[in-house]
Formats: sequence, structure tokens, C-alpha cells
Amino acid sequence: CAASRQAACGTVCIPVPWLCDGEQQCPDRTDEQCARFECCSVPSVCGAKKVQCPGTHHCIPHWELCDRHQDCEDGWDEEGCPQQPCLPGQWQCRNRVCIMAEWKCNGIDDCGDSSDEDVCAPCPPGMVRCDEGKCILESLMCNDEDDCLDGTDEPSTCGELRVAAGHCPCGCGWGETQSHPMSFCSARVDIRSGDLYWLAFLHLSCPRTHVPCRDGTECVAQEYKCDGEKDCADGSDEDGCAQLCDTPGRSYSSYPCGLGACLNASLVCDGRQDCTDGSDEGGNCSVPCRRSCAHLCYPSPQGPRCWCDPGYRLSEDGLSCMDIDECTERREEACTQTCLNAPGSYSCGCLPGYLLEPDGRVCKLTGPEPMLLVAVQSEVLSYGLRSGREEVLLAADKDRVVFSLDYDLVERKVFWMDLATESIRWQDLNSTKKGTLVKGVRSDCIAVDWLGRNLYWTDGAAGQVLATRLGAAWRGIPEYTVVMDGDLDQPHSLVLQPLAGLLYWSEVGSHPRLVEATMDGSRRRVLLAQGLGWPTALALDLPAWRIFWLDEKLGSAGSARLDGTSVKVLQLGWVQSPFAAAVCEGQLYWSERKAWSVQRVDKTSGKNRTVLLKRHRQPHGLQVPACGRPKPCTNGCAKSNGGCAQLCLPNP
Repeated sequence: CAASRQAACGTVCIPVPWLCDGEQQCPDRTDEQCARFECCSVPSVCGAKKVQCPGTHHCIPHWELCDRHQDCEDGWDEEGCPQQPCLPGQWQCRNRVCIMAEWKCNGIDDCGDSSDEDVCAPCPPGMVRCDEGKCILESLMCNDEDDCLDGTDEPSTCGELRVAAGHCPCGCGWGETQSHPMSFCSARVDIRSGDLYWLAFLHLSCPRTHVPCRDGTECVAQEYKCDGEKDCADGSDEDGCAQLCDTPGRSYSSYPCGLGACLNASLVCDGRQDCTDGSDEGGNCSVPCRRSCAHLCYPSPQGPRCWCDPGYRLSEDGLSCMDIDECTERREEACTQTCLNAPGSYSCGCLPGYLLEPDGRVCKLTGPEPMLLVAVQSEVLSYGLRSGREEVLLAADKDRVVFSLDYDLVERKVFWMDLATESIRWQDLNSTKKGTLVKGVRSDCIAVDWLGRNLYWTDGAAGQVLATRLGAAWRGIPEYTVVMDGDLDQPHSLVLQPLAGLLYWSEVGSHPRLVEATMDGSRRRVLLAQGLGWPTALALDLPAWRIFWLDEKLGSAGSARLDGTSVKVLQLGWVQSPFAAAVCEGQLYWSERKAWSVQRVDKTSGKNRTVLLKRHRQPHGLQVPACGRPKPCTNGCAKSNGGCAQLCLPNP
């Protein structure tokens, strides 16, 4: 046997991680007799960034050494520690707790006594600090509201800021300076001194899906422009939007005032000045309406004009009206699931198992509250997506890390990848039963086919997608098959669509892409091969017929229809190191390894970011079992294993 990686077990060799793992591999149980194998001197399986607790397979991050918390069972990580308990890369709180240095000033009380937020300087980019210590968005400066309790965000120089806005010194203006032809200039107020100052920024190169803010400091998604919310720090994404009286969602009987406001056509030429500049009165208001308008005619200072009822758009002839297909033009902004267009209107509907909310747009799951399952170190937690209630569903051995996970809807079992023992394990949530499905495998992602009763996983190093039966029992010999091999470039994340017999995976090699195939590995089709960096987390939104991905390299969240069309990408600064993702009821959820948190945003806009869970341990696998998955039914492989003696793989 290879001395560094294997141990003798009778006439065969077994991997070292299988020693003392609580499961018998050798007929005489010698693999569980730690004295014989000297398990206390097992070679390290932790890698360069972690340390191994002596005599175990338990790996802990180096920053958990001497943190005044016993992480190794025998307390070895707290023995012989110096007086100063914090290690390089850590920061000591007032209560002497050590936290990661990058957690300081992140807006979250990681110390427990707020000391990591009380002494922060400076605030995160785009924010400024009030005198009392709180950080606020820089865009809240000089907005005529005291966002700081002491009012330091509203100094007397705010009036000068409004006068100076748009008038840069030394000849610089929006989009041009003397020294940098493509520079931008912005007036700011210093929150400490109240002094007015100028900032010049080189012109940003925004992705094709984004537009630059006027001050040139950031890019925002095209969908954010004129959506009623100020996403640019200077609010320029909402400037002039009221003039766009024919934007989606606005009444098509609106009249544009000269200074930007939109006015209902019935208020034009009514003898009262409704536009602040008076542009809705005077002129040719007295000219009578004699045009052959399809719907209605109203007077205006420019002369009589035709206008259309809501749900219609004025045609190019200026007389007739054409129906607006909101389902096509607005897509998910109109309805989250099904949409039916009608003359002058539209209606939303929901798939079975969902109920239309009172807003007539959003569909919510009926029945019990949907639960988020997330792996955090050696535990699997459930998190109520409506109540926020947390519960520990299962706890693996402390020296194990629950990596990728998935859930079997039929038998209520949780399956997960255990890297320490190179095995895929399971636990029944209806009882205390647990076991091992297969050993001798390594994977970043596993996925359960609850309909065909198989489990798939990716092996990025080998460039393979593999599968085994859900009901397989470990008998000492790996029982699985290679579904795809050969031309896969580091397959990573994997998701399944059991009813259609399809699987989707991401590749993060030299040519990143998203690929679809049938579950037997045939009929492969590339969905997307451009605009990707490292798509490390995939999620299916079957009610909307879309696939979502989070890109670690580009810091973005993207989605596309399952035929590869209608690609949409949102640049999100808080996407740093995503591991797994899920979509449910209009929200996109993902686990962040660098931030040690689980977060969510609106799946359509990328807004309303919320941190749901934050732990001093890394989250990995994540699933919402009930969302987008129909009640169990049947397919060719579900009945009598499709007549197969071993493994049945669907090929619709």
C-alpha cells in the first residue's frame, strides 16, 4: 500500500481517511482499532490553510488556534497559547474575543459587544461616518433629513453643494476635463469639516448590461434606471425619468412637463397650472380637438393630441392605438410565473401548489412554510423563509465538514459530501438512521434525482459527472458509473430537472460555460459560453423556466431561459465567493464562504440584499427543497428501476 495515502486491510488497501471513521471496512474491524493503526499519527488531510487536531481527522482554520474557544475535542488548539490571544489576520475585541480582521467595520456586530463597529475608520466605500460613530450612505448627505442622530450629515454648506452641483472648477464638467478628456467631476461635502470639495474620476468602462452614473464613480444595471429608486450615489439614474411618460408601468395618457414631471392628460389645459413650470397651460390650449383619434383627444399647449387608454400605445400615425403585450415587454416584472395578455390588459397566474398574492403579480407557495437547508461546518440547519426560525436538523461528527448537500423529497433524507472521508453520506430526517452511500469520491457538488432515484455528482479534477443509485448500500466496493467523461473542462456546480430528465452543470476551466444534457449524458447542448468567469453556483427556477448562476470571478449574478436566451446579468459587489445557490418565491439565496454568511436578493433586480445567517464557520451546501419541485410522480426509471439490473439513467 502507498504508505502516505493507504493502509493495509487484510489483502487489500484502503484510503487513510477511512481509518477510525466509525465504519467497518476490514472484515476483522482492524480499521477501527486505533491502537493498531496509530490513528493519532494519521497524515494530515487538512491542506495548507487548516491545521489538524492531533489523533483525529478534524481540521480547523488556523485562526481558531488560541481563540479562547475549544475547537479540538481534547482542547489542543488552546494549549500553550501566548498572553496575546489573537493571531495574525485576527483582531481582538474589547471582550477579548478574536475575530477575523476583515470583519471589523463591516456593519455587523461580530464581537458581540459592538467594539468591532464602534471604532471604525473609515467607513466602507460609498459611506461616511457620523460624529456619533454610525456609518451612513454618502448619498444621504445633504438630503434635508437628519440621518445622523447629531445632524452632522446636514452641515450649513449643503446649500453651497446644490449651487455647485454640475459646475466643476478648472473647466472640468460632466465627461470632460483639461487633463483627462474622459474624466468626471463631482461636488461633495466633508462630513467632518463641512467643507465643499471636488472629486475627479476617470471614466468607468461599464459592462454592456450596465450604465454609468453621472459622477463616473460606479455603474448600475440598466434595469435600475428609472425604476423609482436612487441606485447611483448621486441619484443620476433617476434624473429626467419623469419625462419618459411612456416607460413600462406608466400610464400612456401622460403629458411631459417641461421640468421633468409627468402629468395625467386630463389635467392639461384645464385652466390650472399643474406643472411647476406652467408648461401644461397656455399656447394652443384653445384649439378644439378635431382629430380622428381612435380613443380620446385632449388639448395641449402644442395643439390637440390623441391619447390611448391604459394598456395601449399610440401608433406612429399619432391617431390609432395598439395593444401593449406586457407579458412580452415586462416579463417577470409583470408576473412572477404565468402571464396572459389581453387587449388593454393582462393577468397573472400561478402553477399548481402556488397561490397568487393580493398584488396580483407574485406567487407564493401554499402549504407549510418553505425551509432553507444550509450546511454550516458539521451541521445542517433549517431556516424558515417567512418566520426566520432556525433549527439544527442534523449534526455530523465534529471532525467532519458537511460540504455540498441535497434533499430527497420522497424519503426525506439529506445527502451530503464528506471531504474528510471522501464519501457521500446520508441521514433520514424521519428517524435517526444514517449511513454511507459511496466512498472513494471527491466532489464540489452533488444532486439528487428524487424521481429516477439516483444521485449525481461532479468531479472537477477528473473532468467527470458520475451517478449512483439512491438506495445503494456501501459494501466495500464503489458502485457508481461515469455518466460523462472526456471533454468536460472542470465541471463544478450541478442541478437537475427530473421531470424533464435533464441535468445542467457549469464548467470553470479555461473556457467557462453552462451546459445541458439528458440524464444519461447524451444530447449535450451548450447554453452559454460567453460573459462568464467562474460560475460556481447554479440554481433552477422552474416556475419561471430560468437557470441562475453566481460568478465568483466577475462578482455577478446572472440568469437565462433554459433554452439559453434572454440572458440577464447583474453586477453585485457583495458576490465574493459563492458556493451554492437556490431560488424561491422571487428571491435568490446563496452561501458566501468569504463572508461566512447566507444572503438573499430580489432575483429580478438584485436589490433588497439581506444577510440571513452569519456564523464563525463557513457555510457550504444550500437547498430549498419545496420550491420549484412538483409532488413526486413517476417516470421510466422510477418503476422497477426501469427494468435495469443496476443503474437506470433517464433519456427522455
